[in-house]
Amino acid sequence: MINHQLKTWVNFSTPEARSIVRKILASAPHRELGLKMHEIYERTGKPIPTGLRNHGGRSKPAKAVPLPPKIDHAIRSVKYLKKTVLEEMAMAQEIEKVHIKRGKLHEDGTRDMYIVSKAYGKTEITSDLNMPMSNIWHWRLTPDYKTKINNYPEPPIEKILWKPGEKEARRRARGTVGSVVLQQTKKYEKPIEETGKLDVPERIKADNDVAKRVKAPDFPAFGL
Repeated sequence: MINHQLKTWVNFSTPEARSIVRKILASAPHRELGLKMHEIYERTGKPIPTGLRNHGGRSKPAKAVPLPPKIDHAIRSVKYLKKTVLEEMAMAQEIEKVHIKRGKLHEDGTRDMYIVSKAYGKTEITSDLNMPMSNIWHWRLTPDYKTKINNYPEPPIEKILWKPGEKEARRRARGTVGSVVLQQTKKYEKPIEETGKLDVPERIKADNDVAKRVKAPDFPAFGL
């Protein structure tokens, strides 16, 4: 078990996450039809211990962001399942996304369905699956998925693990930047006196008052 502290969320599919998806799709009521992405997520269940911590090393994030619904689960969120786990399993050809079209409804309640697969073409089956929509997309296991289980590269763990001394170096760097900014701020001092509070000699004030009175226009008196 890897118990090193991570600096970011795990951004690749883990063996635990892939195993969960594999088991869910293998136990689907209609295996050839598979399940919707949200149906897969709903079946992931309670938190399952993982070999890697899902979350990063910060006790509090730099910005207030909502935490994943299942922070300690191998599949922590719908986004992680959709954008990471399912996509990587599809690239490894363990699973595939198929387009299902609704066909004729029979008297016994079953219905004809057409499954369109990019890899295996179009097939027609009769199923009792409740399909209220005429077109849906499902994820399902490929026929030879068992041969693809190890079709994954080594996870880039070294990119998300804290290296020895890296945390301390980042803290020192942030402290250095803060001290430089503070020193630059101190260079700019507030003026001692504002312009409106400057002292003006009394003689100049008196001369200005006289000049204003001299320039004032004379208006004739209005008679009643």
